[in-house]
Amino acid sequence: MVVSPTTSTLPRGTIMVHSRSGNGRDTASLCYDRPVGPGGKNVGTLKKIGVWLGRILAVIGALVVVLVVVAVLGLLLLGRGPQIADNSVLEIKLSGDLPEKASEDPIAGLLGTPALTFKDALDNLKKAAIDTRIKGVVLRLDGTSLGWARVEELREALMQFRQTGKFAVGYAEGISERGYYLALALDRFYLPPTGGFEMNGLVSSNSHLPGLLAKIGIGVQYFRYGKYKSVSGETFGQPAFSEPVKEMINFNLTEQYETFVGAVATARKLPASEVRRLIDTNRPTAEWALANKLIDGIAYWDEVEAGLKKQAGIAADKDLPKVSATEYARVSLEELGLNRGPNKIGYIVAEGLVVSGGSGPVNPLSGGPVQGSEPLIKALREAGRREDIKAVVMRVNSPGGAGLGCDLVRREVERLRAKKPVVVSMGDSAASGGYWIAMDASAIVAQPSTQTGSIGIFAVIPNVEQLNRDLTLTPEVFKRGARADVLSGNRPLNPEEAKIFDQELLSSYRRFVALAAKGRNKTVPQMEALAQGRTWLGRKALELGLVDRLGGIDTAIALAAEKAKVAPDTVALERLEGEQSTLASLLGAEATRMALRSLGIERTVSRLAPPFSLDVLLSEHLYPLALPQRFE
Repeated sequence: MVVSPTTSTLPRGTIMVHSRSGNGRDTASLCYDRPVGPGGKNVGTLKKIGVWLGRILAVIGALVVVLVVVAVLGLLLLGRGPQIADNSVLEIKLSGDLPEKASEDPIAGLLGTPALTFKDALDNLKKAAIDTRIKGVVLRLDGTSLGWARVEELREALMQFRQTGKFAVGYAEGISERGYYLALALDRFYLPPTGGFEMNGLVSSNSHLPGLLAKIGIGVQYFRYGKYKSVSGETFGQPAFSEPVKEMINFNLTEQYETFVGAVATARKLPASEVRRLIDTNRPTAEWALANKLIDGIAYWDEVEAGLKKQAGIAADKDLPKVSATEYARVSLEELGLNRGPNKIGYIVAEGLVVSGGSGPVNPLSGGPVQGSEPLIKALREAGRREDIKAVVMRVNSPGGAGLGCDLVRREVERLRAKKPVVVSMGDSAASGGYWIAMDASAIVAQPSTQTGSIGIFAVIPNVEQLNRDLTLTPEVFKRGARADVLSGNRPLNPEEAKIFDQELLSSYRRFVALAAKGRNKTVPQMEALAQGRTWLGRKALELGLVDRLGGIDTAIALAAEKAKVAPDTVALERLEGEQSTLASLLGAEATRMALRSLGIERTVSRLAPPFSLDVLLSEHLYPLALPQRFE
């Protein structure tokens, strides 16, 4: 007997049965208008699932093909770079943040999100200083979320650029303190007639959450070691800041304010007392700023552009040749004779909340990135294995993180330091867990306004016991082990559990202080006096011996070269990524990055790490975190 599908003229689902009778003749009959057998429905369902799986795989395959084609096209364009005319102006549009490393968000990359990193911005100014095609720089400010320390580093780079004799002009439709702090490094700065000028001073404000959390039924248990620890912990755990935390905030706020006042006084050639008076009597208009010699002129953008043409030697009826910062980042340092030395220095970036495992895109506490320990460890080990790498610069821009992840990275820094110099360059923040991963380096470099230290521990344990009651929710818990549900969030810790947790935090704090003392060559009592969870700004941290030098990435590179006993002008910096996307593993990390950049869509396409969870932090038993204080 043979069973065959029906022809198109028969009803759907019908099959034809062919059979041969005893007399040798074939007979045919139609039967079944539904799937055959008792499992027929399952067969149909499985068939549908198979179809959908096939479609999904086809889409994934198509995306992979597109990404590979994009990368190959980019590689073909690598040698061409952007077309830069003579007498060009480098246009830097600064708004929002400049990440320390390119985003790993593949969607952002495909949408063409600007891919300029902070180091790209610094490198652009280095290149423009010696590039004969570039006559000057125009900085267009549209608000920046860079912290004070990285603004300081950009200021230094702009002032070094100006030493070549090329012009550096700025323009904004409105500006506040941090943007103005950067603009002070320029030759001239302009606002339009209706532009806003806010120089009201600095403020740090905070909204405490315990009252709100209690109203919605969320309980909080707050633990800490270090009387200054911490702004973020007391936000959740207390209705107001404690006196030690107030002392710390006021101390740092005063220091940052005096730094700002000094910069304005120096750049605008005014007495510091007059700057303070102007801050207290500020009027937020361009006319007021010009009348008080705080800006250089009032002009619309087209008028500023006309002035730039004149400076660049361009006829008034011609377009001003400009190159954007993102385009100019495609010009490699090597093309202009930079970064070509025979002695390699590895460059590793640690950015965001540090946790054990892989990196992720978003830290739910501050909105910044999550830095996994694994890629940092891989990069540090690679640097240790390679004989051609003479030293390492590790850039740290992190408010802290989970103790396990931080300690794993610290240990790897300690091991690498035994083989070759490791110099840490701190960004806006390298505090608490950020300091933990840095403290065993051969040397630490920070900006005057870097927030660092915060050697302390805190933990906030939330629970929804009251909320469950209010919503008439009744959790059912099945457990084996008296404390199996200790961090379930359905109940607070009982007194015995709280005591155990508190003892663990004390043990972790003592370990943190002891390791910091060892890394910084101090006694434990000496380090204890500097610890207590207190955040220090870089200038004071240098005085206290928590860092070794003030400066930025270039200072750290020079110090690494010095410790490796090689001349600074003979080194070449090489990025060590630590983790790669699938595409990068096929084509090479740097090749992929440059390929996507050449197409103008660089955002390294990467696997995303497992979702970040607060449980990760709590299960690692300590929380060395210091969310940066914002002085606006």
